[in-house]
Formats: sequence, structure tokens, C-alpha cells
Amino acid sequence: MLGLYIHIPFCAQKCRYCDFLSFGGKNEGDMGEYLSLLCAEIGLLPRRGERLSSVFIGGGTPSILPAAALPELLNRMGRRFGLSGAEITAEANPGTLDEAKLFAWRQAGINRLSLGFQSLNDMELKRIGRIHTGEQAAEAFKTARAAGFENINIDLMYGLPGQSVSSCLRSLERAVSLNPEHVSFYSLILEEGTPLFCDISSGKETLPNEDETAEQGDAGAAFLKAEGFE
Repeated sequence: MLGLYIHIPFCAQKCRYCDFLSFGGKNEGDMGEYLSLLCAEIGLLPRRGERLSSVFIGGGTPSILPAAALPELLNRMGRRFGLSGAEITAEANPGTLDEAKLFAWRQAGINRLSLGFQSLNDMELKRIGRIHTGEQAAEAFKTARAAGFENINIDLMYGLPGQSVSSCLRSLERAVSLNPEHVSFYSLILEEGTPLFCDISSGKETLPNEDETAEQGDAGAAFLKAEGFE
């Protein structure tokens, strides 16, 4: 059994905390060239009859690509590997999703979605450089359900600029009310060299202190456990 990770290094806008290999700004020429080279590389792999148990398409922002891009990528993978029964996950930013894209993904065999909400508080989202609002995030989830996705993860963060225990819990409560299959709840990691790091260092921005961040994490974990998320 094999697992495969595919990285899509493009974003509409790079988040202020992000230290991953990704490039902000929608450059369709670069995206097209990258996908062509990626498909060519997959095609060069020898056929040995392996079957993939999981595929994870992350980034960056895979959902910034045109609707036909990931189906074509999966088609190429299907020629090289067996995909029957595989869990195929795509990461998505609520600000770059639409109904047509989600239906195309589901028809292509993507059966798990990981939605990067990070927060459902608009002020918090703005301060970390996200391109969507809390309402757009909730609507993206509902659209994904309508497109046939039965396995959806929601990413949420704590320790964000301006975040309190109560605002953290409100985001969790709203996310859980959507009935996702999984919630990933994790702390912001301040990476040196990112715009947010520079603002913290210069005093333009502040984060919750260590005790406040720990309280958010503990309260959030307790809430999720009580709601049946382990």
C-alpha cells in the first residue's frame, strides 16, 4: 500500500503566518506549466502494479486551480497506479471554491475535503491574511455537502492575533454545528521571516500570551471531546 502527497504551490494570496512553499497571486501561465510538468513526471514512473491507499493534494491552495486541473491529475495517476478504494483528499480555501469545481472534483474521485477555515471570526481572519469571511467558509461547507462530499475536515487555529477563549470557542461551536466528520484544531506557529512574525517583532501586532494560548487550546480540546471529536 502506498500513500502519495501532491503539492500545489499556488495561492490567491499568501497568508501572513505561512512559511510553506507557496506563491501568492494567480499566475495561470505558471500554474499550467507546473501541472504539465507534474503530469509528465507521473507518466515517467514505471508501472509495477502498486495500488495507492491514499492521495493527499495539498499546498498552497489546490482549489485555486481551474476545475478541470485536479481531475486531469487524478486521471494521470489512475493510469500509473490503482486508485480503487483510495482515500483521495484535496485541501481547499473557502475563498476559491465554487459549485462547479466541487462537482468536478467529486466526479473525478476526490472523496475527502479538507477546508481551511482557520477561524470563523472575520476580524481574526483579516489579521492573518485569509481571503474569505466566516460566512463564506460556512457556505463553502454547505456547497461541498450538496456536491456529494460525505467526508469533510475543517481546519481551525488558536493563538491568533486578537483571539480570546470566547471567540475561539464560538468558531468551534459554529464549525461543529455544520456536522463535519473531523475537526483539526491546532495552534498558530509563528515562523521567522513571515509578515506576521515581522509585525509581532516590530510591535505592530500582538498575540495572546502563553497562558492565554494554552487556555484556548485546553478549552477547545475539551469542547471537541464533549462533542464527540477525539
